[in-house]
Amino acid sequence: MKWTQHLASDVAVCRYWKRYVDEDWIIEGITLIYKATSWKKPHRVAVIRKAQVCVDGQGRIVFDEDWQYEAIVTNLEWDPIDLWRFYNQRCCMEIYIKEAKDSFSIDRITTGEFEANELDLLIKLLAYNLFERIKRDCCEPVHQGYTIARFRLEFFHCAATLVQHSRSIVLKLIQDFASRYDWRRMEARVVQLE
Repeated sequence: MKWTQHLASDVAVCRYWKRYVDEDWIIEGITLIYKATSWKKPHRVAVIRKAQVCVDGQGRIVFDEDWQYEAIVTNLEWDPIDLWRFYNQRCCMEIYIKEAKDSFSIDRITTGEFEANELDLLIKLLAYNLFERIKRDCCEPVHQGYTIARFRLEFFHCAATLVQHSRSIVLKLIQDFASRYDWRRMEARVVQLE
């Protein structure tokens, strides 16, 4: 959940943190019942705070400014560390779903027939998965974080001509295409996939 000043003030009065063992971080957790200003009723919130472990071999005092806080709203009765590890594995899923909805229109129902809608959704998911695979296997590291909208803007919105000559089709890109060399490297990697 979003770390607000209201939540920070409620957490600041908590004194009995449970410490967990980790190699590189000092991790502590606590649970509290919290009601945000926009909520109708209070909910259980697990708060994790962590600070970097000093590797110089000496003891270290941890100041309040050293802590990084994360809060999770939940209805599960688990320890804060277990909730944190469980939810951290899923934290990016919402970004992927938003990308699929905005760029591949998986949230649009095209017909009134179930089978046709199922096939439409499967084709869109196949296109999304192919895009992610091409980004991972064929793109430069700088392009691997691109959304489909940014990818289209960088690589597909350019002037080009399809030329058919002696039973082959060639895509001729405009000479001053800014991403020409990146496009050629991706093209060569895609050919190697076959």
